[in-house]
This record gives sequence, structure tokens and C-alpha cells, in this order.
Amino acid sequence: MSDHYTTVRREGLYELTERGSRFIGICSPIATEEDALSLIADSRIRYPEARHYVYAWRTDIPTRLQRFTDDGEPHGTGGRQLLDALSHEEIDRACLVVVRYFGGILLGTGGLSRAYAQAARGALSAAGPVRFVRAETFLLETDYAVFHQLGGRIEAAGFFFEDPEYGARVRQVVGTTADRVGDLQEMVMHYSAGEASLQAHGERWLEAPDTKV
Repeated sequence: MSDHYTTVRREGLYELTERGSRFIGICSPIATEEDALSLIADSRIRYPEARHYVYAWRTDIPTRLQRFTDDGEPHGTGGRQLLDALSHEEIDRACLVVVRYFGGILLGTGGLSRAYAQAARGALSAAGPVRFVRAETFLLETDYAVFHQLGGRIEAAGFFFEDPEYGARVRQVVGTTADRVGDLQEMVMHYSAGEASLQAHGERWLEAPDTKV
């Protein structure tokens, strides 16, 4: 199983007009094939008078799948361009739909391909590609004096942390990627002189710190 994946943060829209034809790109995060089919069906409801609803999607849940269609456009002029936009950025768990309102002027295969590719790239950019990494989390439990020693250092070192719970002792979920678990453990033990408790708390996906917004 992969320790990272890239998807999109939100739904993104992009529109362009080419020789009278209107192209509306929609990109949205998905998890399953059902999510992709729902977005495609929704695009037909949102834009009921369009001539074509070209789409492509990729997901790795529960296994890697991808689909695309030209939806009546000349073969190779639409769906492949959308899939290439996802593949080029190594995007999974996302669906692209480009809706076309025909403007009465034929664009030719080259013009169609460029328009679909531009609409796809624009929608993908607007959706905000985001990278996630698999992380191991731990329940940190310590006294207040040690917590004040550790809090800022955990953040400065780039480790994941949730808001602490204050009681007789301080409890806080912290975490990091597998390659930095040793660094986290060493930091906690060093600044707590072995007083702190650090117990395994499961895995989760965390946004990579170098993600572009």
C-alpha cells in the first residue's frame, strides 16, 4: 500500500469560449467510482442544454481504476486530454468533467483537443492539488511543566499535533511519517527526561507540508 497520494482540495471550475463554443471544466475530489458517477450525473443537471459531457476520473480505492469518455466528440479529442491532465500531476481520487455548449463552428480535432485540455488544466488548478502522506500517530501524556517544554518544539520540528486536552495531566495526539518516528520519540524522551508517555494511536493521512494551495 502506498504511503502517499495526491488529490484535489475542493471543487474547481474553469470556463473558456473557443469560436463560439463554451467549455466548462469541473474538477472535484472523489473516493469511489460511485462518487465519480454522481459528479457526472450532477453536471448534466447543472448544465442541461450542453451538447457533450466529456469526463475522466482516477481513484485507488479499493484498487486503482480510471475511466474516460469522449461522449460523442471525435475519438481522442476529449476524454484522453482530461485523463492526461490528471496523470501528468499524478492525481488520484479526482474526477474531471468538461461540459461543452456547441457554438455552431467546427473546431477540428486539433482545436477540440486544445480546448478540452485547457479546460481540464484550468479546472484542476482551481481545485487545488494537495498531497497527503501516511502518518503514525501517538497519544502523548505528560505533566504541565514538560508540556510547556515540548509544545513549541513539536510544532517547530514540523510534527503533526492536535489541540491538547487539559486535566490532571496533559494529553495530546501527535504524529509524523514513518521515517521520522524515531526523531519524535527521541525529542519527547529528551525534553521530558523519560517522564512522558507516548503510546501508539493509529494511522491517518496528513497533508504534506510542501503542498501547493
